[in-house]
Amino acid sequence: MLRIAAELALRQLLHRGGKLAGALIGVCVAIVLIFTQLGFQNALYDSAVGIPRALDADILIAGPTFKSWADSPPWMNRALLYEAQGVAGVRSVAPLYSAAIQIASPLDGHGLSCYLLAFSPQQPVFLSAGITALSGHLALPDRLIMDRQSRVDFEAIRDAVQARGESEITVLNATDTLQRIGWVTGLFDLGPSFTIDGTMITSDLNYYRLTSTPLDRVSVGVLRVANGYDIKRVRDQLAETLQGRAQVFLKQDFIDNEIAYYAENTPIGYIFRLGLIVGTFVGIVFISQALHGIVSDNLREYATLRAIGYQQGFFSAVVGFIALVLSVAAYVPSSFLAWGVYALAADASKLPLRMNLPDMAVIFALVVVMAVTATLLAVGKIRKADPVDLFS
Repeated sequence: MLRIAAELALRQLLHRGGKLAGALIGVCVAIVLIFTQLGFQNALYDSAVGIPRALDADILIAGPTFKSWADSPPWMNRALLYEAQGVAGVRSVAPLYSAAIQIASPLDGHGLSCYLLAFSPQQPVFLSAGITALSGHLALPDRLIMDRQSRVDFEAIRDAVQARGESEITVLNATDTLQRIGWVTGLFDLGPSFTIDGTMITSDLNYYRLTSTPLDRVSVGVLRVANGYDIKRVRDQLAETLQGRAQVFLKQDFIDNEIAYYAENTPIGYIFRLGLIVGTFVGIVFISQALHGIVSDNLREYATLRAIGYQQGFFSAVVGFIALVLSVAAYVPSSFLAWGVYALAADASKLPLRMNLPDMAVIFALVVVMAVTATLLAVGKIRKADPVDLFS
């Protein structure tokens, strides 16, 4: 009976002709919307954890009121790092400084938002070999390096560095009577976030010169654990030693905290989750409309089959096969369309939009859910159909 139901469903779909194409386009719109929402949500999370992922750390220490890097990490006393260095199993401790600053655009002088990160050139904290190789630049006064993937407003600086080896920048600070001048002399690759358009790195001494922030005010402590020690046990010992004066994270826990902050405490995280729900609902509506048209056009035929003994389960299988074929047939072109949207959006925004197999599997599961839900809504009309009424 399932084979017969599948053959009947396929014949009814092929018989639709142009109407079938219209239904497929509608379902494709919904699936592309779901792909887009999930892609931007993942890009939000990936860009939010770009900096912590790039750190050469086993454990990270942050201030007691720390919530997220997006809030500009509140400072903690550098003396806490000296205490951490004395815990058994800690191989190295390095301070990392972070601030959200504005620099003047070299084109028209308007403010450009960027992260300014700083560390001691003698204590590199990044995994990137490119950043470590440029550490020598940072030892010179007022020297910085810039993320090559910073957004379009930073292109003039990037182009100048590539052409001449350096670009002058002005740090904007309303409280300063004198302008703070720096020189960008190298480029690295990291990527911007949703909230900040670019990233620059300098030395701790240059950080002090450019921001006037005392170096005993550390944003994050970057710790490496010695070989042979259990990282979780070292973390617990650090937490016990610091006694609430700082938060102690494993690197992955720190990353998970950032993702949770964006997902649960920011409007944009809520919007993307709502977008997934709306996209799924739109898909159910389009599939339901297509099924409604097919069922209405073939209601007399269904009534005839019921009159000769076919049971409700058979009609549910027919409608289910129609919904599933519609959904899967729309899923394939939708994935290619979404790939094109990702490519265009990634090029324009510099965000890490990419399609991966886990996401494709999640969206395929949502497509199946849409098909099942639409089937449940459509079979009710057949269940209520009385052959006597249809032929009277």
